[in-house]
Amino acid sequence: MSAARSTPSFRAALALGLIGLATTWVALTAWHGFVTRPPSYLNRVGVAGLAIVVTGAGLRSLASPRWLTLLAQLVVAWAVVAWQVTGSAVPDGATFSALGNALSVAVDTARTYAAPISPDVPPLWPLLVVSGVVFVLLVDAVAFTFGRVPGAGLALLAVYSVPSGLLQDGPGWGSFVVTTLGFLLMLHLDARDSLLRWGRSLGPEDNSPWGHGNPVREAARAGAGRIGLTATALALVVPAFVPVLGTDLFDLGSGSGGGNIQIRKPIADMRRDLERGEDVAMVRVVTDDPRPSYLRISVLNRFTGAEWSSGDRDVPSGNTASGALPPPVGLAQEVPRTEYDYRVQVTEQLDSTWLPTSFPAAAVRADGDWRFDPSTMDFLAADDDLDTRGMDYSMTAVAPHYGTDGRYFRDASTGAVPDELLELPSAVPALVRDLARSVTAPASNDYQRAVMLQRFFRQDGGFRYDLRRAPSGAGNATLEGFLAPGGRVGYCEQFASAMAVMARVLGIPARVAIGFLEPEQVGPNEFVYSSHDLHAWPELYFSGAGWVRFEPTPAGRATSVPAYSRVSTPGSGDEDTGAASQPTDTGGTSSAAPVPGANRPTEPAGTETGTTTGTSSKTGRNVAIGVTVAVLLVLLAVLLLGPRSVRGSARRSRLGGGPDELWAELRATALDLGIPWPEGRSPREVGAVLVDHLADPDAQPVERPRTGPFEAPEATAALERLVDTVERTRYARPGSRSAVAVADRTATESDAALVTASLSAGVTPRARRRAQWLPRSVWSTWRRP
Repeated sequence: MSAARSTPSFRAALALGLIGLATTWVALTAWHGFVTRPPSYLNRVGVAGLAIVVTGAGLRSLASPRWLTLLAQLVVAWAVVAWQVTGSAVPDGATFSALGNALSVAVDTARTYAAPISPDVPPLWPLLVVSGVVFVLLVDAVAFTFGRVPGAGLALLAVYSVPSGLLQDGPGWGSFVVTTLGFLLMLHLDARDSLLRWGRSLGPEDNSPWGHGNPVREAARAGAGRIGLTATALALVVPAFVPVLGTDLFDLGSGSGGGNIQIRKPIADMRRDLERGEDVAMVRVVTDDPRPSYLRISVLNRFTGAEWSSGDRDVPSGNTASGALPPPVGLAQEVPRTEYDYRVQVTEQLDSTWLPTSFPAAAVRADGDWRFDPSTMDFLAADDDLDTRGMDYSMTAVAPHYGTDGRYFRDASTGAVPDELLELPSAVPALVRDLARSVTAPASNDYQRAVMLQRFFRQDGGFRYDLRRAPSGAGNATLEGFLAPGGRVGYCEQFASAMAVMARVLGIPARVAIGFLEPEQVGPNEFVYSSHDLHAWPELYFSGAGWVRFEPTPAGRATSVPAYSRVSTPGSGDEDTGAASQPTDTGGTSSAAPVPGANRPTEPAGTETGTTTGTSSKTGRNVAIGVTVAVLLVLLAVLLLGPRSVRGSARRSRLGGGPDELWAELRATALDLGIPWPEGRSPREVGAVLVDHLADPDAQPVERPRTGPFEAPEATAALERLVDTVERTRYARPGSRSAVAVADRTATESDAALVTASLSAGVTPRARRRAQWLPRSVWSTWRRP
């Protein structure tokens, strides 16, 4: 007997799909440690999963081809996820772009923040939703569309591999136990279905997975139990011998060794510590520097349009905090400098995986596996258990003396720094770009532009520092509101971010640094940095000077600016900081205008202006049109070929079955051809109606074929034999049904094929074409007799 899987009813297919969905959804609860609000992704995965399951169940009940079922589920999954993330399910360029941007921001969040991630930062849930929906689709397709339930267990194990490798506590036992029970149930139902292919009980629940009074139930249960227990044992034992691999997708954990290092986001903690009322001592230094100032913790290189982040860090294992450091990037040898010794003690209040250091520095000596990124010269912990609490270490700080004549500040040459330090997302608001150009219009070089930007924030633009009224974050929307007239209130994060973004608009390499402002002196040569000294500032790059800091935060917070930024520029005088400035650098004595540099365009290559904007917009429209046309063509192909493909699959399945399946195929053929089929009648009564519609299948097709028992005697005899076989199968004594069902199977299949061909020959060519392309039986399957 054929082992072909029978077509389930919609109710049965939906029940199986819901079991698979519930099992996968419970498994996905193991990801709750990634976020502080698990419903943010679990609820959305549940909604998308329900749409996937209903779609799959409906198509499987119609005997749809597997590829069509999977394609339809993919389309439905994409539409639901796109609607959840972007608010639109229309497959146009805007939706694709918005979805891509949301996933890009989520990936950056995953790489930047330590788990669990709060909802106050750029959201991670789009990435979790997409990943969860992929697993739901895999389990449903593998287990039910392709009938490989044990293979679906691999997908469920993969769900648990993600938190096992990235979360310190790993997945919980409760989730694992419930998922195991769901998987065992899926195995039981699959084993029962496989055994029933070789002998099935008849009755109203013939196509139900639950069965009733079935003689093979216990055997199926035993087989599923053995398979499930073995799979569960392997799931518990094998991971102990398999090393956990790192992943870049959810870069929420870390690994020791190699170059990948755990990165915590310091900017989120900065505002928290600034807002809390108590001023807590964090770093004590003893130094021969008479005026220690900024102490840097970390550098943020990447601007995504939603926030500044540390970007990708691949730090060589040899770059340790064990002594002398390489010279600062871009700092010319002829720049005068002074070195100062620091002895640093970190209190228990500063829990950081970044080491506070001076920039630039000539040497750092710290216990533990602290490594520096040569491009940023900030120090990161390479050990999971390493942080700054209670640390004592030493360093040698370097104080360059640039003077005030700008002789060392030359425009950066092409390729002097990585492209990431000039990159801006295309969505940077026009207000930001226009303001950057208008504020610096009189300048003739980058040095003058940087000084003008700083003066704009501190003096000319009417900005105010107010931590309580400051907006949250530093993304495009926040910057636009911050820079617009009527806004212009914020704290150091917005000031640093806005100046860095505007500098990049002008083609000046820029980044944001996080650390401490000037400390309080508490004794001879002893100073303390506290939580209220936490600060953010921009660093800009110039050939000859290297990376130098500027101070756009108004005097209400930062009382002074670097001496090299207090110079006259075209159309303005020296900056009035509102307080005494830092001592004049020894590198120069005059305050003459800066040395003019090469007068190059203020807009970096690749920015959206003029023709570039038009070309980019036109390209975007072309992409959107192309995607829309492609989607419409796919939908048209599905509408044209889908019903025909579903009908062909159903025909092959029924012709490979028993007498009841062959009789069902005869009924479907009659419905497709428009031949009456008396519902609720016996097979013999139905045969009496059909015999009048039989025609010679070998005759030449004509518009009005002659029909009747005398026109197709062979088909009439085949119909009588098929009716007799069906009646004996249905009404014979219980002990003889199986023998009747398998008797002369080949002859029965041949009779069914001959009768269906004869019925098709008895209708007009138009009716045959309609039956081929628009089969009525496909749509009537939902209303089973």
